[in-house]
Amino acid sequence: MNKILRILVLVALPLSANSLPSEKRKNGPMIQKALSPVQVSLQESSAVFYNNENSKLFIYGTVVSEDGLILTKASELEEVKDYHVRVGTKKYRSPKLISRNDSWDVALVKIEAEGLKSVDLESKIEVNHGTWIVSNGATERRFRRPRAGIVSANKREIPGGSPAVLGVSLNAKDEKLLVGNVTKESGAEKAGLKEGDELLEVDGTEIKDRDSFIKYLTSKSPGNVVKLKVKRAEETLDFEVELMARHKLFGGTQNRNDQLSGGETQQSPRRTGFPMVLQHETTLSRRTVGGPIFTLDGEFVGMNIAAANRVEVFAIPVEELAKIVEDFQKSS
Repeated sequence: MNKILRILVLVALPLSANSLPSEKRKNGPMIQKALSPVQVSLQESSAVFYNNENSKLFIYGTVVSEDGLILTKASELEEVKDYHVRVGTKKYRSPKLISRNDSWDVALVKIEAEGLKSVDLESKIEVNHGTWIVSNGATERRFRRPRAGIVSANKREIPGGSPAVLGVSLNAKDEKLLVGNVTKESGAEKAGLKEGDELLEVDGTEIKDRDSFIKYLTSKSPGNVVKLKVKRAEETLDFEVELMARHKLFGGTQNRNDQLSGGETQQSPRRTGFPMVLQHETTLSRRTVGGPIFTLDGEFVGMNIAAANRVEVFAIPVEELAKIVEDFQKSS
């Protein structure tokens, strides 16, 4: 058992007083000092995204190339239009969004940099149930605060996801399919659809009934644009509507554990529908995912992609992350 692990075990042991001295708590100086070797890896290979409007951290990123390619969580990134990035202590302005993968909820961002310390995408380290890992916790401009956790489940798929929606209800009447209520801030509202519009065609194909139309939409992803032909009174109109993720318009389902976890102020709104994840128990929030995770020996094992609840975090394993980066490179 190495020195860091001995300290973590001692901190985890219960005391008769039911509390620990502040210096021995998870974020206390004893733990921070023990994790200082891993902190160097976090400092060098994680990026911090700041909102330019309020200068606040809103997401982390993972450095995947020496010349400035960074992976981060796509659905969080899209919520902020104007941002800058810090890697180490250096500030990078005008980052560019290169591509995104909605299946994994990952975005690839480019900053103008060279000589960065990339994570090791060829890492073959095996982590099992019970393995200690380290992520980014809070941050200061010049210091990443490491946060320890433990792998709590075997790698697995997380089903679900957030389907793409127009943002309207649908009413079938006299063999016609009509637009019902139009949701505010939806793609349908922005495009100009109105209640009572009769839906005629989608992407050049006749809309025969409600079920076939919905089935067609389920084949699409958030961000896709569909072309609609509608009849309004005696006029035929064409619209281009951007589909949105359901949770963006209507929120996600909330169970008792979700409510106790702080809801979507703390949890990632997109926390389901991942092909494969590594689950660990670490106290993170939606603002502290997107960065890399390491073992206590500094071996890269994945990237945090979702804060599921109070202590459960999902991460994309390194072998899957390597495939994602390879696919981005092939498509660029």
